[in-house]
Amino acid sequence: MTEQERIQHIMRRPINRRGFLSLMGASAGATALAACTSPAGSLAPSGTAAPSASSGGPATVAPSFEIETELLTYNWSDYVAPENIETFKQRFGVERFGYDTFASNEELIAKLQGGATGYDIACPTAEYVAGMAEDGFVQELDQSRIPNLAFINPRFRSTSWDPDNKYIVPKDYGTTGIVYRKKLVPEPVTSWKDLYELTKGKYSGKTVVVDSMGDVFPFPLKLLGYSLNDNDPAHLKEAGDILLELAPHIHSADSDTYQVKLANEEALLCLGWFGPIVDLRADPETEDTAYVVPSEGTLFWLDTWVLLTGAPHPNAAYAWLNFIHEPEIQAKETESNGYATANEEAKKLVSPEIVNEPGIFPPENQLATLEESFDHSGVQQRADIWAQFKSKIGG
Repeated sequence: MTEQERIQHIMRRPINRRGFLSLMGASAGATALAACTSPAGSLAPSGTAAPSASSGGPATVAPSFEIETELLTYNWSDYVAPENIETFKQRFGVERFGYDTFASNEELIAKLQGGATGYDIACPTAEYVAGMAEDGFVQELDQSRIPNLAFINPRFRSTSWDPDNKYIVPKDYGTTGIVYRKKLVPEPVTSWKDLYELTKGKYSGKTVVVDSMGDVFPFPLKLLGYSLNDNDPAHLKEAGDILLELAPHIHSADSDTYQVKLANEEALLCLGWFGPIVDLRADPETEDTAYVVPSEGTLFWLDTWVLLTGAPHPNAAYAWLNFIHEPEIQAKETESNGYATANEEAKKLVSPEIVNEPGIFPPENQLATLEESFDHSGVQQRADIWAQFKSKIGG
């Protein structure tokens, strides 16, 4: 494979936190799913309940309302398994499944604030949901119409983001951590302290950070021993001092192509997400790429499904919210996008290669070090530090 072909291979799909660049263990996963999926795959007639194809869980209940022929969604790119969309359309008679995309939570909210209407469901990250509810963009859920929520691990219910479970249907979860090239960085990389020292020292100019204030701030705050949600002005100043000290040693802030920088060795370290790792590992030239959840702890993010206010096709929306958490359907989601599911029954059907990958499903000892993030977009001191940091990147 030529260098040009290799880079094109790595770049074949746009990368964001939700863009999984290749399918880990696809054959094994597909075989497992085929063995577990019910051949009928349909709901019982309205007013009755059919057992879930999983083991003795809650029934998949047919909505008692007529389902519209359209469902319009607003989501991250490449974040729903195409086969699940087709199955949903066929089963429920939905003729049009609209799928518009956004690149960040800020873009999603800005579009809603700008007066966008017509969408039924969206997929914000959990810390933004409370603000969206306060602004009237999302509506409370009738959980009786989503019985498959019973499959969700209790860890992902009654969270600080949505303590009364009014708005959120968990989608996928993940972490922000350290990506690095092991054969080129022989030193141990296990912590934010390691990233700090290596970036400031031997690998100055060889570290990339994602262009995301919410994902970068946990680095200095956790390094200092603070909560990543700490907004004490003195503590934020300490965190800012670390970022400003490191800025001249940072190669770039890049959320979209950092996998290319790692592949061509422009960068050897990255503060980022798991997304590009599998594809880099699949290439013999970059199979040494590793992902680390820092020992001091890091950000735990949860992406969610929400029902938007004024949804024009509410019955189709509820059908989707329940359908997507049928264990076999949800397992296909994880196989497709490579991020961890909160659905415990679905997890049992996911290929071992994915379930045993700690970058996707953090083990229990790591989960204890993870911290939920809140929406800090209104904290001016954070915004000012972030602007200064970006202006000083690269010296």
